[in-house]
Order: sequence, then structure tokens, then C-alpha cells
Amino acid sequence: MSEPDEAIHQRLSQLLRLPAAGRLVDLGCGAGPTLAAVSRDHPDAHLIGVDRSLAALRHARQHLGGHPGPVGLVAADLRAPLPLADAGVDAVVSYNTLECLPDPPTVLREVARVLRPGGRAVLAHTDFDSLLIAGPEPELDRRVCHAFADQAQAWMDHADGRIGRKLPGLVVASPLIRDTVEPWVVCATALAGHAARRIDDICRALLAAAATGQGTVSAREVTAWHAAVRKAAARGEFFFAETTVIVTAHRPLQPASPPGDRATEAMPE
Repeated sequence: MSEPDEAIHQRLSQLLRLPAAGRLVDLGCGAGPTLAAVSRDHPDAHLIGVDRSLAALRHARQHLGGHPGPVGLVAADLRAPLPLADAGVDAVVSYNTLECLPDPPTVLREVARVLRPGGRAVLAHTDFDSLLIAGPEPELDRRVCHAFADQAQAWMDHADGRIGRKLPGLVVASPLIRDTVEPWVVCATALAGHAARRIDDICRALLAAAATGQGTVSAREVTAWHAAVRKAAARGEFFFAETTVIVTAHRPLQPASPPGDRATEAMPE
């Protein structure tokens, strides 16, 4: 795993502020990179990973094999109610998952339900519609990048490439109280590491879509775009930037006040 990839998982772990022996659930945990970061910071934490992919959960179990505290990995579809008790966890984290779900507001209501009063949520998502890539001809680059942002890949039920910029507003409209919003930017001037993997992701997704007649750019256009990226990198003219929006929030200590009620709530320490 490259340094930029590792760094964001470490940042998510820092923002969780887990109490000693706290219970954390990672929604859409995948192979477990965020849980692994939390394990390093909080070896006594009770870690719970939820994902619908059994293969991903097997990888997560391997990554967390050395965690000293309890580990629970749950196969579940996040479109359904979470298989977790009310007010049963201290923190929830979710990274690059919400865009795949057709009803993010319902997911955020579930996050609020399973958090204890005062419990913390750290939600993060890359805004794929804001990718910056220098090298290809501008018009083709716009078409390719926007097509990737809009493309629901084979493993996705839904795609919203602008979910990153929507995330702060989605949290405000949920039962959670939004605390902070921060951008996390990864940039590169060499076609290597995270940037190279993202370029490969773009090509793979759009070529697969073109092969089934579902894409908005042709295989020839994708190939030409990729060649231009490689040429720019060879000339030292390549640039890549990707922004992830990270939102922290908490469950209120008491139910929301009715209209006209002047009661206020203190943020838990």
C-alpha cells in the first residue's frame, strides 16, 4: 500500500477519538485498511467490519489477525437496516462507500441509530467528478473523467461521482450533528503509486463499459487518453490530484428539541 493510501486511513483513525476499549464499526470495510489503522492506534478496541463481499471480509480477517482486541466481521447489505443494536457502538467510520448506495440518507439514519449518545461518526468520500489530470487534450480529458465519475461499475448498484461534495450537506440533513469538514488531497507529478492505480481504474472501468455498449466514451477514446497520460508522464508534464471530503459528526446527547425549544447541547469531550 502506498504512502498516500495509508495516510488517509491513519487520518480517519485519528479523527475517531475512540475511548479505551471502545466499539467501532466500519461500514463498507472492504479488505480492512481503515480497521488496520485503528488497530495500530487502539489495540484494545472492539473492531466490527461490515461488507457484503465475503472475499473482502476474508482479506480483512487476515489483515486483522494480530489485533489484540475483539474482532467481528459481518456480511451484510448496507441497503438494508444494519444488523447492529441501537446505541451499541462508540464510533462509526465509512470511506468510499456511500456513492455505491442508492439511499445515503437512510444509511446516515442507521449510523445515528447504532451510535451511543455522543458517539462519533467519521465519513469520507472521494469526489471523483473533481479529478485533476494534466496531459491529455482538455475536451477528451473532461469526457473521460466525467464518464468515470458517472459509471456504475459491475460491482456497484449505484454511482454518484459527486458524493464527496454532497457529504457535508447530507450529514446536516441527517439526525447527526456535523462537527468538522476537511478536504484530503492526494497529488502526484509522476505516474506511480496511487495516481497510477487510479489511472488504471479509469481505463479498466471505461473499457469494460465500452465493451458492453454501456459507456459514453469509446474504447478508442479511452486508449488515446491513456496514451496521452503516459506521454505526458514521460515528458515530466503529468499532474494528478484527487480530493476526498472528510466529515466528522456525532449523535446528539438527547433527542432533537421541538421547534421553539431553546435547549442547547454541549459537544462531548
